[in-house]
Amino acid sequence: MSQFYALMPDNTVKHIPLKEEIITEIKNLFINSGATFKPEGIEEDVFDGNIVSRNGENITYVHYDLPEDFARIPCNQADMSEYNINEDMPKSIFYYDDGKFYFQIFNKKNMLQRKMVLRFEYGNVFAKMNNSAFIVEDKIHALEEGKLYFQSYTVANQIFSLINFVTEATNAEIESFGELDGINVNTESIKHIANIKTRRLIKLLSNTDNISTFMRKASRTKTSLLNKYGVNAQINENKELVLPTNNVADLNRVLEFLNEDIFRGVITDRLYRSNSKKKDNH
Repeated sequence: MSQFYALMPDNTVKHIPLKEEIITEIKNLFINSGATFKPEGIEEDVFDGNIVSRNGENITYVHYDLPEDFARIPCNQADMSEYNINEDMPKSIFYYDDGKFYFQIFNKKNMLQRKMVLRFEYGNVFAKMNNSAFIVEDKIHALEEGKLYFQSYTVANQIFSLINFVTEATNAEIESFGELDGINVNTESIKHIANIKTRRLIKLLSNTDNISTFMRKASRTKTSLLNKYGVNAQINENKELVLPTNNVADLNRVLEFLNEDIFRGVITDRLYRSNSKKKDNH
């Protein structure tokens, strides 16, 4: 029986039925990807926001309690809903085998419903594929085997919320954050208004190149993205992103945006925070 599943945005799990002839192929794709993702003997480091995973050198992990629906795997599929490609948009697809869960990020790029896909037919002729389909990639983004392993916080955080595993930035780290190229911010004001979430977001952001990546975008693109995601921040005359420090909610909003913790629902176009179906009010 297939052990292929879809993880929904509310952390419920749906079974993905497979034809018997492709079960082994799908299973092996995930298992082989897992062996590449976490080679035997690789150094393991507890993730706290400070440790950065270096591909091929080490892998980070947290002790994560999987959502309650996972208790149904592998024996209680009869009580589980089936994935409906026309209605469901999972945040991850995964395969279970021998006590291990192999997770792969899933989003609208995996869907072929809205794309023109040409199918090869007899006689070297191509025709349009009219059936709905989705792509299964030959890699995984997280592995659970008693610990939740991942190479990238940003990617793994799209599967499960990991913010609570991040230690808080110290005042000294906030000062260092304020010195990053591309932003303009009063660090004394941040230290005064920051809450736990603020400090965790700063810790995460300081270990990425997200700010420089964002600031390299065209001026019109930056302004468009800020408006699209309801971010209350401006670009000044020095082409720096000015972080608001008179309101902690506005500040956290900018930090969430830079950490890529905000997304638009594919179907409703509503704004959500990653790993939850909590609607964003902006």
